[in-house]
Amino acid sequence: MDRRPGGGVRGEFHHTGPRRARLRRRAGRGRPAGAGGREIRAVSLSRVVATAWRENLLFSVLLELTYRCNLDCFFCYNDLALKGEPLSREQYFRLLADLREMEVMNLTLSGGEPLAHPDFLALGARARELGFVVRVKSNGHALRGELARRVRDEIDPFLIEVSLHGATAATHDRQTRVPGSFDRLLANLRELRDLGLRVKLNSTLTRWNEGEIEGMLDLADSLGLPLQVDPEVTPRDDGDREPLQVAPSREGVLRLFRLQFARGRAAEEGAPEVQVARGGDDGTVPTPVHKHCGAGSSGIAIDPFGNVYPCVQWRRPVGNLHQQGIGEIWRGSAGLAEVRELTVQVKERIGAEGPGSHLLNFCPGSAAAHAGSPLALYPAAVQRREALEQVMEEERKTLLPVVR
Repeated sequence: MDRRPGGGVRGEFHHTGPRRARLRRRAGRGRPAGAGGREIRAVSLSRVVATAWRENLLFSVLLELTYRCNLDCFFCYNDLALKGEPLSREQYFRLLADLREMEVMNLTLSGGEPLAHPDFLALGARARELGFVVRVKSNGHALRGELARRVRDEIDPFLIEVSLHGATAATHDRQTRVPGSFDRLLANLRELRDLGLRVKLNSTLTRWNEGEIEGMLDLADSLGLPLQVDPEVTPRDDGDREPLQVAPSREGVLRLFRLQFARGRAAEEGAPEVQVARGGDDGTVPTPVHKHCGAGSSGIAIDPFGNVYPCVQWRRPVGNLHQQGIGEIWRGSAGLAEVRELTVQVKERIGAEGPGSHLLNFCPGSAAAHAGSPLALYPAAVQRREALEQVMEEERKTLLPVVR
């Protein structure tokens, strides 16, 4: 499963809760009063997220419900040797209530395979009742028949993100190590689409599938589904670097970015674009803020044993729900305070790389995994920048007027 939850929702954000009202007053302008004389405010989500980053307002939470899975993916990043006491149903219900009290908006149910958790449906239904924007990250293998219908009827997720590892059964099944998983996935995707569920495909670019990226995009188009591609393979959460054996080649990354630019041009004529991922639920934040990202400032991840992390990529524990409530951790964790300060340092560090520093799409969590420090440049980021600079130069030359 691709690690990152995907881009944030774009558009306008409407809410009348007291803390979100305060957040909107800081982030945007008011509109005339609506029914009952209540003021209706609407601001871009990116501005709300920027305010959350700046003022440490918890906005997005990712729950790794379980590390159990019905597939056996080669580059799975989960630390399967991690031990601990799993959170109980009652603890999850208490957590959801606390997050609602904290006015959290986005909730992602992930894993492992989240549907393998015995309380998945109950937790998803409770999240829906409490008003969260619920996303589900799944490999899609079990999303069929009665279970798919129950997910629609009981959870009604805003989005289901499903992993696609190739354009052919040979490539996809090589990654999942489960024969027949590709054909089953395609059948399940068609069923989900027919049920009216909102689905997005996620893929990680690897040496195994980089030659099929055009075919994967064509496949997504034929299904009528968006495909988001992450150009980076990361070490496992326990530091195991075995997944890097299938990291994409420089030529593979170049091919992906060339396709992104080509489809971007075609999108002006109505064709779908390529989405290239290196972010989380918060999406992009164009508003200048003093932090590099929202890790530990607007978002967190929680593993099956109650360990709290600044984000799903940055595996630096900052608290545990068996010992403290989430509100206490959010307000008082020394680890979170350190992470927030580090995101300030990261912004300064990456800014020093010059005008093209944004092309690194730098992730402090990836830096910590690759190089042992959230401030260290790591090969995948450098490769990404070099590839983007090359493709942008190719595009510039293509668009130059022809002088005869």
